[in-house]
Amino acid sequence: MISRQQFHQSFYLLATIVLAASLPLSHFLMGLSCFIIFLNWIAEWNWNEKWKRMVNNRQFLLFSAFYIVFAIGLFNATDFKAASNEMLSKITFLLAPIIIISSKQLKNKELQVILTVFILATIFGCLWNTIYALTHNFWDFRAISRFIDHIRFGLCVVISIVFCCFYAIKLRNCNKKLSLLYSLCAFLLLIYLLFSQTLSGIVILFFITLSFIFYLSFKIKNKKTKTISITAISTILLVSSLYFCLITISYFRPKEAVPNYSSVTAAGRTYNFDNSSIIENGYYIGYYVCEEELKTAWNFRSDSTYNSDISNTLIRYLNSKGLHKDSAAVMSLTDKDIKNIEQKFANIEYTKFFSTKKALYQTFFGFTLYNKYNIYTESSLLQRFELWKASWGLIKENYIFGVGIGNQRAALDKRLEKINSPIAHKKKDRGSHNQFITFWLTSGILTLIYFVFILIYPFVGIPDKINFVYFALILTIILSMIVEDTLNAQTGRLLYTIFAPLILFSEK
Repeated sequence: MISRQQFHQSFYLLATIVLAASLPLSHFLMGLSCFIIFLNWIAEWNWNEKWKRMVNNRQFLLFSAFYIVFAIGLFNATDFKAASNEMLSKITFLLAPIIIISSKQLKNKELQVILTVFILATIFGCLWNTIYALTHNFWDFRAISRFIDHIRFGLCVVISIVFCCFYAIKLRNCNKKLSLLYSLCAFLLLIYLLFSQTLSGIVILFFITLSFIFYLSFKIKNKKTKTISITAISTILLVSSLYFCLITISYFRPKEAVPNYSSVTAAGRTYNFDNSSIIENGYYIGYYVCEEELKTAWNFRSDSTYNSDISNTLIRYLNSKGLHKDSAAVMSLTDKDIKNIEQKFANIEYTKFFSTKKALYQTFFGFTLYNKYNIYTESSLLQRFELWKASWGLIKENYIFGVGIGNQRAALDKRLEKINSPIAHKKKDRGSHNQFITFWLTSGILTLIYFVFILIYPFVGIPDKINFVYFALILTIILSMIVEDTLNAQTGRLLYTIFAPLILFSEK
């Protein structure tokens, strides 16, 4: 018969495993498993042992204290319902380190089980999303993420790849079969990351890879290995830069410097040339356009009504294939092309899987529209710039204590309207899309400084507990926070507040 302490320890492990499985799959299970872990911690009731563990790991107080520092923003709060919801959502910053430190230390095997379950749950999510993507038609590829939002799921994929690589390397000598299995999982996750076109995840993984090679070049004393590592870094950077340059040139450099203004369609009709149009895929969108033929040919090929939206999409799609915009070009399209246009795919590259060009071309198009017509709507990055600019305007007026917890979103919306921002009319109640700015805007400069401190402190204060897995986890969180309010979302918050202390304070 197991003892009461053994029962609670086993229950704690089981609930943590459920939490790990729910991170990429279910918001409901995340909340439920966190609540169960807390109840089990209370019911365990061995306060003397808990206190001793906390005394031996006083560093945890620095992490839990962030919740208290963040609460400074309550002094300026006016929407107390929103403020209470915000404080409740951030409670894991306070409780997670306390519960993990005061509970019996997890052994390496137990931590491996938790992380492996997280990996398997992420792989299950990848498979489910892939099946959905292959069996459904949609315009926005972000829609394939069926369980949690695509950015947070991308973070789960990146972190799972890191865990897989860690165990693949760690077990390569003692258990080659299991090491190979982890390697296979990492490969499958990488394929999904490329398939899902999660640009933020791809960029983060790129920097993690560079960091790991850089780490090896300093960690390993063998000169030959160091040379190989430095060469690898240089090669990756050079090839990546060259590839990016080639794609950029291919997009912006016109393939036809001077158009033939006297040319006509096969039916003898004249083309229209818009000399103020922009370039996409190396072709001017407004060149060689015969609207009359496009309408006639489209009505013949499709049951969809020819309107301004279809016209714009059709012209861009034909342009992306290097075709003139006339009836002959429309008739040359495949049935798949017609469906793509009906589904609002305006560029042939947008329809391709595993296409780096897809993500870059969308960004290029957005920046071109902004540069030419001051239009923000086609670029999420440009919209973020606008949000950051508006947020900074608020911060300058409230830099010490912020605008108050629960007030930040409404204040940002009002600021956008005040400065006549081109995105003021878009979806309301949005965040700053930068976690550092959000903390400063919400609770003031002290909260931001303290948050940066707890991110840096483990590397200086407890360096013996740091390994590359922890570094990669923190790097992932930090990079994601530059363009997202990562810790305002449940998955992002738990990825940091649960995995960070687990990795830091479990058995070395």
